[in-house]
Amino acid sequence: MKYRSHRAVGLRNEEFAAVVLRKVHRCSFEGNPVIDTFGCIKNTIKVSAGHYVDLASPDPETIDIKSIAAALSKTCRFGGHCPKYYTVAEHCFHAVGLAAQDQLGGDVLRAILLHDATEAYVGDVVKPLKAMLPEYQIIESNIEQAVATRFNVDFIRHNDLIKRYDRLMLKAEKIQMWPDDREEWFGFAGLPTRVVNFQYWHPEMAEEQFLKLAAALEL
Repeated sequence: MKYRSHRAVGLRNEEFAAVVLRKVHRCSFEGNPVIDTFGCIKNTIKVSAGHYVDLASPDPETIDIKSIAAALSKTCRFGGHCPKYYTVAEHCFHAVGLAAQDQLGGDVLRAILLHDATEAYVGDVVKPLKAMLPEYQIIESNIEQAVATRFNVDFIRHNDLIKRYDRLMLKAEKIQMWPDDREEWFGFAGLPTRVVNFQYWHPEMAEEQFLKLAAALEL
């Protein structure tokens, strides 16, 4: 069905707002929005390995590296707004590469490779939106703990290094993907510029490279 805006059907802004409010009220019970759970099995999602993961109470035994690789290799960074298809899996791969160049060891590298593993289960939410969703951050934190337990990775201990290499990657991505953008992203001024050889792997290659690196790091 072709989408038509509220202007196309002759509604002014205030009339459109009133229609939306009426719909919200009709979908409410005692002031609480009724959430559409069609197609859901409680709080679970089906992952590529075939089983289900409970997002509200994730069991570490349901977390697996192949499902993480499969999902991150199909998830595009920057909400899909980058100039080329660039996966979260490749972002994590290159973050490990920068850390390895700086002579960091196995435990830190494992944590860096998995620093976005939660996005395999809850998606890659762009940072400005994530900051507005405190409930999402709680769910993400619970899944991160399950990942940490499953792979014996200490995200808390290595938090400063994870942030450093994630931020180094973000600066490299911004500079190389948007060379004509003169806007200064917050925090970049005091951060060194690193050169990253972005490959823009297609999902199959991104998954393969992520899994090879995971195996090399004994994950």
